[in-house]
Amino acid sequence: MKLFQNKLIKGTIILAIAGVITRIIGFFYRIFLAGLLGSELLGIYQLVFPIYSICFTIYGAGIQTAISQITGTVTSKKNQGYASPLKILVSGMVLSLGLSLLLMALVYSSPVWIAENILLEKSCAPYLKIMALLFPFCSISACISGYYYGIQNASVPAGSQIIEQLSRVLFVYIICTFAGSGKEFNAIIAVCGLVTGEICGCIFSIARLFISFHNAKSIKTSTGRTRNLNRARGKHPVFKTLLSLSVILTTTKLIVSLLHSAEAVFIPAALQKYGCSPADALSIYGILSGMAMPFILFPSAISNSFAVMLLPSIAQAQADKNSAKIRKSVTFATKYNLLVGWLCICIFIIFGDEMGTLFFHNADAGSYIVILSWLCPFLYVSTAFTSIINGMGHTQFTFIITVLSLILKIYFLVALVPLYGIKAYLAGMLASQVIMAVMEGFYLRDYIVPDGLHWIILPCLFLVFAGKMSHKIYNILLIIVPGTLKIPLLFLVCTIILACYIIFLLASKCISREELANK
Repeated sequence: MKLFQNKLIKGTIILAIAGVITRIIGFFYRIFLAGLLGSELLGIYQLVFPIYSICFTIYGAGIQTAISQITGTVTSKKNQGYASPLKILVSGMVLSLGLSLLLMALVYSSPVWIAENILLEKSCAPYLKIMALLFPFCSISACISGYYYGIQNASVPAGSQIIEQLSRVLFVYIICTFAGSGKEFNAIIAVCGLVTGEICGCIFSIARLFISFHNAKSIKTSTGRTRNLNRARGKHPVFKTLLSLSVILTTTKLIVSLLHSAEAVFIPAALQKYGCSPADALSIYGILSGMAMPFILFPSAISNSFAVMLLPSIAQAQADKNSAKIRKSVTFATKYNLLVGWLCICIFIIFGDEMGTLFFHNADAGSYIVILSWLCPFLYVSTAFTSIINGMGHTQFTFIITVLSLILKIYFLVALVPLYGIKAYLAGMLASQVIMAVMEGFYLRDYIVPDGLHWIILPCLFLVFAGKMSHKIYNILLIIVPGTLKIPLLFLVCTIILACYIIFLLASKCISREELANK
C-alpha cells in the first residue's frame, strides 16, 4: 500500500501500535498495582516519578531530541556533507551515559535527603535508591531511540517500548503473586520492576543496533560502497553541535520538568490545606495520577507517536526550505489530533463514571475522568505543535509557552486548591492546556489551512448523536448482561463508536485515503 511507503505515516503507525499495546498492558498493570498497593501507597509510589523525570530530562530527554533533530537534518538532501548519523549517536551516548552515571551516584547516595527535602515524603527513600539503578540503561535506550527516530525508522524504539513494559509487568506480577508478603514489599518490587524493564529494553535496543550495522557492513562488502546512513562526508564538529543543542533542549525540558515535579509534590500539600488528612491527600493524588490520568493519556499513543516522527521530518523540511511540506504536515497534525480529541471527549464524558467504577471500583476516579476529558483535543494538538516548532528550531518559543502554562497551573494549585479542593486543580489543568494549544496554534497560523466544517462541526454533531444513542443502548444491555461481562461490554460499545466515527468521517469527506497516502 502506498500509505505504508511514507516514512512519517509508517513510523507513526508502528509507534502508535506499540504505544497502544504498552498502554493496554500498563493500564491493566495500574489496576493490578492499585489493588496490590492501595491508593495511599500508590500515591507514595507515584511520588518517585518526579525525580525520575528530572533526572531523565538531564541525561536523556534533551540529548535524545537533539540526536533525532540533528540526524533528521543530516538526512536532508542539502546536508549530505554534515556528519554521519553513527557519529552523532556515539557522541550522544558518551554525553548521556556520563550524566546518567553521575546522577545515579547522586540519587543512590542521598535518597533520604531527597525524599525529605524535595518530595516532602520520607517514606519514598528506599524506592528512590532502587530507581537510581535504571538511569544508565535508560540513557543508552534513549540515545538509540533518538537515532532511529532521526532516520525515521520507528521499529526499534517501538520494540524496545513493548519489551520494557512486558518485562516490567511480568517481573512484578510473578514476584508479587508467588512471593508477596505485604504492601510495602510489593511497592519495593514494583520499583524493581522499573529497573528490570529498562535493562531488558536496553539489551533489545543494543542488539538491534548491532544487527543494523552488521547488515550495513554486509551491504558495503557486497557493493563496494557504504550507504549514506553510515557514511560521514566532510569534517564537522559533531560533539560540539550536539552539546550546544542538547544544552538548550535540556535546559528547556529541565525547567519544565522541575515545574511539573513541583506541581506533583505540592498537590498533597495543597489538599492538606484544604482540610484533607495526609493519608487522604495521598489517596486523592494516587487516584488522580494512577487511575484517572492513564485513561486520558491512553489515546495520546497516537498523538505522541506522530509528534516523535514529525520532529525529524520537520527538521529535514526546514533544512530543505520546503515550506509546502511544513504547511501540509502542520495542517495534517492539527486536523487529525482534533478529530481524535473530539472522539475522546465523547467517550470519556459518557462512560467516564463507569470506567472509574468498573476498573478501579472508585467513583472519584470516574468523576476525574469526566472532568479531564475536555483536556483531550488541546493536549493532543499541543503535543504535535510543540514537536513541529522544535523541529523548526524554535525551541525558545515552546519553552516560554510551556513555562507560562505550568505557572498558571501551579497558581491554581497553590492559590485555589486550598480553598476549593482538587477540582480547582483540574480546572487549572484545562486552562493551562487550552492556553498552550491556542498560543502555539497562533504561532503556526501561517502553516495551518483550517476547515471548521470538516474539522469541528460535522465530527462533533455526529459524536453528540452517536454518544447519546450508544449510552441508551449500553444502559439497556446492562440490564441483561451479567456483572462479569460489563467491562467487555464497555469495550465493545466504545469500539462500535470508533468504527461508526471512522465510517462517518470517510463518508462525509472529513478524512480521505488519498490524503493519508499522499501525506
